[in-house]
Amino acid sequence: MARKKLEPKKKPDGLPLWLGTFGDLMSLLLTFFILLLSMATFDKEKVRQAVGSLQGALSILENGVETEITKPSDIQASPITTDSPKVDVMNIFASLMAEYSEMTEISNGPGIGLEESEDGFIIRIPDDLLFNISSAAISNNSGKLFLQRLSMEIEHYKDILNLRIIGNTDNLQYKEGSPIDNWDLSNKRALSVAQYLLSLGVPSNIMQVGGDSYFNPIADNNNSEGRAKNRRVDINFSFVGDIKDREIKAKEIINKIQNEENK
Repeated sequence: MARKKLEPKKKPDGLPLWLGTFGDLMSLLLTFFILLLSMATFDKEKVRQAVGSLQGALSILENGVETEITKPSDIQASPITTDSPKVDVMNIFASLMAEYSEMTEISNGPGIGLEESEDGFIIRIPDDLLFNISSAAISNNSGKLFLQRLSMEIEHYKDILNLRIIGNTDNLQYKEGSPIDNWDLSNKRALSVAQYLLSLGVPSNIMQVGGDSYFNPIADNNNSEGRAKNRRVDINFSFVGDIKDREIKAKEIINKIQNEENK
């Protein structure tokens, strides 16, 4: 018996039924979110600061320096009065370094650093700001200018501060037959800085000199960027004398500086 051939069914005109339901759902969701947005309230100040933070990160506009996440720098152009003379003195030296930060960008290397220590603070000066490669003689004019400015601030605090000047190198050894090694270089560089400060009037009795070779790294010696940070001269500033006595002296010095600036 021959089978009957089924005729194809005609497709209904228009969109499938499920697509109409899906479209209705999307319309309802869109309406719902528009309703939520219309009821929302915005804190204009927080929006402004958020936009400023993004602009600051992208270095687009000047108002980008204001942000809730990154607080303004503690570096001040002039001393501030706080309950801690240590903080006051650090801020004064930090403002000095801010003035000369651009000179360290010439070589695209690490800049001058300031760190708090247990008994004071440390100023870290990269080697290329002061010396030529493998040399212990201060030959960079920008470095000399920085040390001159530094000596002027040290003059104010010579009665309450001691300086330990320590040379540091990376872990790369010199070629065979070289007249100096890392120990010699770190010591000679520290001594050059001390002698230059001495010529600028910094008292010899408040300075100590030494070299740590490559045994006091602050970065990884296995890459060039880390080795560049390790090649440095550290000036360790420590407060001396009785705690109460040095606090009084520091406040007197700071007040004197502020009065001179206000004249």
